Amino acid sequence: MSHPLTCKTTFCLLVLILSCRICTAQIPEGRETLLQGFISPSKEARPSTYWLWLNGYVNREHVRRELEQFRDKGISGVCLFDMGARGIKEKMPPNGPAFMSEHSVDDIAHAVRVAGELDLNVQLSVSSSWDMGGSWVKPEHASMGLFQSTLTTMGPTKFDQPLPLPSLPTKAPKDDDGKPLFLKNVAVLAVPIKKRLPGHDFIIRMDPPGIHTIHRAVLYNTLSDNPKRHGDQNLFAKDFSIAVSTTDPTSDAFHEVLSSSLAATTDAQSFTIPATEARYVRLRLGQGHNTKFDAVQLAEFELYNEQGVNVVASHEADRSRDGGDLVGYCDQRENVNVWTAQNIIDGSKAGAGGSWSSTGLPPLVIDRLEDIIDLTDRVDADGHLTWNVPDGEWIIMRFVCANTGERLKVPSPNSDGLATDHLNREATITFLDKEIQELQNKLGPLGDTALKQLYLASYEVRGRIWTADLLEQFQSYRGYDMTRYLPALLGHIIVNDEITQRFQYDFRKTLGDLLVDAYYRTAAETAHLAGIGIESEAGGPGPPIHQVPVDALKAQGAIDEIRGEFWPKRPHADQLWVVKETACAGHTYGKRVIHMEAFTSMHHWQDGPFDLKPSADRAFCEGANHMVWHTAAHLPPESGQPGWVYGAGTHLNTNRVWWSKAKPFLDYLARCSFMLQQGKFVADVVYYYGDQGYNFVPPKHVDPSLGQGYDYDVVNREVILNRMSVHQGRITLADGMSYGVLVLPDRQDIDIDVLRKLESLIRDGATVVGAKPTKANGLTDYPQRDLSVRELADKIWGDCDGEKSTEHRYGKGRVRCGPSLGEILANMNAGPDFTFQSSKHDSDLDFIHRRTNTSDIYFIRNKQDTWTNADCAFRASGVPELWDPATGTTQAIVPHEPLGDRTSIPLQLAPYGSVFVVFHHTANTFNGGLKLTEPNEALGLPRTRIESHDTTETQLTVFQNGEHHVVQGSTDARECVVSDLPAPLTLNGPWTITLEKLDGVQPTLTMDRLVPWNENDDEGLRYYSGIGSHHIDFELPESWVTDERRIFLDLGELWAIGTVKLNGHSIGTLWKPPFVVDICSAAVSGKNTLTIEVANTWNNRLVGDASLAPDHRVTRTNISGNNGVAWKDCPLRKSGLFGPVRLIPGKRVSLPSKP
Repeated sequence: MSHPLTCKTTFCLLVLILSCRICTAQIPEGRETLLQGFISPSKEARPSTYWLWLNGYVNREHVRRELEQFRDKGISGVCLFDMGARGIKEKMPPNGPAFMSEHSVDDIAHAVRVAGELDLNVQLSVSSSWDMGGSWVKPEHASMGLFQSTLTTMGPTKFDQPLPLPSLPTKAPKDDDGKPLFLKNVAVLAVPIKKRLPGHDFIIRMDPPGIHTIHRAVLYNTLSDNPKRHGDQNLFAKDFSIAVSTTDPTSDAFHEVLSSSLAATTDAQSFTIPATEARYVRLRLGQGHNTKFDAVQLAEFELYNEQGVNVVASHEADRSRDGGDLVGYCDQRENVNVWTAQNIIDGSKAGAGGSWSSTGLPPLVIDRLEDIIDLTDRVDADGHLTWNVPDGEWIIMRFVCANTGERLKVPSPNSDGLATDHLNREATITFLDKEIQELQNKLGPLGDTALKQLYLASYEVRGRIWTADLLEQFQSYRGYDMTRYLPALLGHIIVNDEITQRFQYDFRKTLGDLLVDAYYRTAAETAHLAGIGIESEAGGPGPPIHQVPVDALKAQGAIDEIRGEFWPKRPHADQLWVVKETACAGHTYGKRVIHMEAFTSMHHWQDGPFDLKPSADRAFCEGANHMVWHTAAHLPPESGQPGWVYGAGTHLNTNRVWWSKAKPFLDYLARCSFMLQQGKFVADVVYYYGDQGYNFVPPKHVDPSLGQGYDYDVVNREVILNRMSVHQGRITLADGMSYGVLVLPDRQDIDIDVLRKLESLIRDGATVVGAKPTKANGLTDYPQRDLSVRELADKIWGDCDGEKSTEHRYGKGRVRCGPSLGEILANMNAGPDFTFQSSKHDSDLDFIHRRTNTSDIYFIRNKQDTWTNADCAFRASGVPELWDPATGTTQAIVPHEPLGDRTSIPLQLAPYGSVFVVFHHTANTFNGGLKLTEPNEALGLPRTRIESHDTTETQLTVFQNGEHHVVQGSTDARECVVSDLPAPLTLNGPWTITLEKLDGVQPTLTMDRLVPWNENDDEGLRYYSGIGSHHIDFELPESWVTDERRIFLDLGELWAIGTVKLNGHSIGTLWKPPFVVDICSAAVSGKNTLTIEVANTWNNRLVGDASLAPDHRVTRTNISGNNGVAWKDCPLRKSGLFGPVRLIPGKRVSLPSKP
């Protein structure tokens, strides 16, 4: 058998033929089907790409040429996205038609028809940019918010006057008289002024992961926005305190660690804190310096750990980190951008856009709900209130629902419009029905076309969202009237902290339920009626980038196809890494394909394939199994080179310098995706992440309680209630996923329905880990539900308290609390699924495991940029094989040692290397395993390889002189001594370099030795972007070219990607280290001509052009620099072939069995 995708075809043909001789075993069941899919991945596994029509501009004549190029490179489809261009205005595309106008729909229909002819799938983003919205959205269907005004009055008196209309966003749609086009009175409440909080509170979750040891706080006051009124003291904050929590952000969990005062200055003011562990911090601001005014302001709050990192700084302050997340605050003067609570951790230390301001005095404490008087029915349509005010001082609060004016984020110039109200089912249906009808008018039944899904981008609507019937929806979902609880949304305390937090829980949960039901689920139902589906990055991007008001897993469970997102090259930041969450949703909702927006970045034209590999492999190990490349812009000839591109993305298009050599890397992504789409994910643990309304799954990490070598899923309430059961003691989902234990969140509260389902699961044999819950969440049926939780929990947990008792049997199952998860699993005879040992202390490997009916499939990646040798232990049995996704080749005989239910395999992985280890369930095993020893593993040569092994002989390919041993079990030892391998041959030069003809570039140069292009004295080569062909002739002795000899070409180092040609034969394209390829199929004795074509990126030419007059430049693009740095200030990328280039001889040898 042979496979055309490898650059070692002859060698691999022999390997695969000889592999069939393993102990004369039959080919394992399912292997051939799996292998064929691995060699030539299916369309479903091949990457697709965002296809951006910038400014809505389309050159229809170029559409077919572009789609043909995508198909020929192995791209399976496009996600068509109308999008506004960013950057240099005069170099942007012309303005195209308005999105979904007749002209626009004609263009879309043309692209869909052509894609269908080319067997490419199409998705269409529903809006020009994002969120859902457009020019046809009416105010009653547009994004809404809750706004309020307040005034105070003293009773007893008769109040008979209009209430002030709350301030509305300036961008909210209005009529010619300046009145809002949509306005609905929500409620008018009167609240007695009797007691206030001791200060203005801010609660911040520190930079993840985990707990920090803090020791210093720094605060900055800010200048007032009205110095004439406020004077020299401005509205400076004075008294403050800091409290911390290691568990929850609840009032009873905080303990104070500092109480002090600020001076009346804007200078930095630093305060020492005794070293204290903390996960959450509460900053409380009390009395200000200026006692003439109630309001107080603050510019910035910083909190430093022992490593000198400001652990409360938001992502806006430090984009290299996830950053702190403001999870609670009492009040703020404005709702958008200026004077907001978020500003105190944004890194900006002055001005309205970087500071916070209170609305006045600290929030109220309202002792009894009955003290709040609902005056809504005493207000007429114009807002006029008539009311006999009781004795005392009162605040009258008027709440209205109005449009926020939220518009599309980056629409094409003719396509802007209002974002829809995502909490309104009618708004979703109306929007999509119009769009679907327009498409059907041009294409006919959509189910018969290449258009497979509509795409909903990540939800990024801002502000305090609302919908016109939210009071009624809340009553329907939660079972009680929320009207008198509205002051809690402004930071006021109703009854006490617990009651207020329970209401806020109910409010968040209702918003999340509405977003799922009215938006995601309704969109899917509407699309299904037209014969297509919905794909979405539902629940993303997540905090701290944007707190989406939703249970992210539930949102993804409501749609057809799910998509996450990752940005490469961000070692300290996980906030743009929505992978594990999406994988968990797929695993637990039965969605096999985990799509991933891949390689989103601001690093324009910086990356070759190898630069992208570590992030892709990390995503694969977290569960991704299909890549959607971000992005490929539509680039007709008039766009120039490198052309029009979006302001973010790793641009994959026909103008990319290494486009002609892109297929091997795209094949790599496809092979990994194919393998990871097989069977089921293997996990020992499933975590329930609670039911807090807004829930997100962080990136994959090692739970200290669990330890290395295990994997896990995260599950939500809906899946526990509707998809979870027990089979043979394992927690099992409807479509076959199973887990050893279910772990509860470290919380006192629990949903009563979840607890009832846990009782059923444990009774049927499940093992559940976690402390006994003591109360329900929310105010629905409060306090009766608390009693129900305690009664049922006492029944299930018994005396299990984690100290005196760590286990309680219940029915066929049990609950555990106290021991670590690792200990619990060990007691269940479930050791780690994957472990490794290496002599290098910093070696670090990651893995993911999937299982089919016939195979165990492990994907292993090296997380380091150095070579790693490790002894790896897998919780699997059978004869292992190594499958290389970069080449599509397999190694059917691998040294290994059976260790009970585990198998140990020595692996050597290149820098950021990866491999599949495949165990076939029906394969015969070698008794006692198979061990290989070779002379030296540190010579920089290829490893000895076992080509075949049976009862009579073993065949090896070796690259070193000396003794080689193969041992099966404890008795069958075979050896040989090799002494005639010559030393590797270095090709020093001279080298001739031929360049693509570009203005200002010398087509041919000669180098005595290999040096990077960017270090050459010739400016044309130093700033060269393109493909450079390196030529050299060399002589091979006749003794090197025999049937038993192998010859490998080692290119040393290069960047970014290279293609090897020998004597006119194309050998293969190399994009990652080691840049080594077998050249036996083309090498001849005597003279050989070697050509190595190397492609880099556009960076160097863009840097060079930045210093030239515009009419002398080669390049044209709307992008002005890389990651915020102008092209003229960007460094050159090391490019070309660096070497050393070597010829490495190998030899096939036979080791007969001993009589």
